Amino acid sequence: MKPFGMIPFFIPHVGCPYVCTFCNQSRITGQSGISHLTPEYIQQTIKDYVGTKRNEKFWEVAFYGGSFTAITKDLQHKLLMPAYEMLQQGLIDGIRCSTRPDAVGDEAITLLQSYGVKNVELGVQSMNDGILVDAKRGHTAQEVVEAVTRLKHRDMTVGVQLLPGLKGETWQTIIETAIAVAALRPDFVRIYPVLVIENTELADQYRAGEYEPLSTELAIQYCYEPAMGELVVNEQYKQRIERCIDEHVSQYKYLISNDCFSLIEDATYGSLKLSRVNVDNSGCIDNTNNDRTNYIGNNSIAIKHNIIISYPRSLTSKVRGLKNRNVNTVRCCIDGLQYVL
Repeated sequence: MKPFGMIPFFIPHVGCPYVCTFCNQSRITGQSGISHLTPEYIQQTIKDYVGTKRNEKFWEVAFYGGSFTAITKDLQHKLLMPAYEMLQQGLIDGIRCSTRPDAVGDEAITLLQSYGVKNVELGVQSMNDGILVDAKRGHTAQEVVEAVTRLKHRDMTVGVQLLPGLKGETWQTIIETAIAVAALRPDFVRIYPVLVIENTELADQYRAGEYEPLSTELAIQYCYEPAMGELVVNEQYKQRIERCIDEHVSQYKYLISNDCFSLIEDATYGSLKLSRVNVDNSGCIDNTNNDRTNYIGNNSIAIKHNIIISYPRSLTSKVRGLKNRNVNTVRCCIDGLQYVL
């Protein structure tokens, strides 16, 4: 498969009937309007992106930043026609747009399909109606269900955009949203953790102490997908390491017949290899120091576990984490268990 080549055109806030508490499209995109999006500009931009690499990527024009199907039909025609002409000429491979769940009726879908649009991304944000009301989204979770169902019935590729961390968000609402979205079986999901942007109602709520922004750590945990790049990948490896250690230590049963012994045991977890070395009791440490120990029969024998985690050199930055965040975090989280990373 060819790598994806996106040619984005931003239509900040155009078509949106509401102003969400978190939204300032002009500040995000650096654009205050779309007067520059003439047919000539659109086609020239497409040519500039593709250049001499027509066959190297799957090129797709994307209209982002507003509610595309909520803008006037005349403006939709004006924006879609130059892209559609490039599609007919074979210069690009597809066209997509983003819009609101309550703006994709059958008529709207028919218009999109007449211009070769096959991919639609829905700004869902949350499947919790309370959070949607508080964020002033203007649509309900049920309208999301209906929109996804309608688009899939019309053989459209459907994407869902989520915004974890809105006011009122908890782990319970995060899980509820994940379950509800998974049940809809969209073709893909984009996850954008909430950022507080200046000149928004959310910024005012933050200053008034009514909203607490996501910490980097919580944003990573909420998202748990590579949408946040390296930090999220770091978190995935950290959790994998912690799980491996817990499973490795809990599953092994000790059989000891004397006071001095040593044992080395290896286990492989995907790209990670875990080795545990039990050293003899001359090198043991007292359990009063909160070190993880093992007890045999009526005699308490403290066994120090030396955990060695090995991995391919190419995964060094991912496993160790940005600025060694995994090394430092895991060291604090494994209850005194010694390891080498």
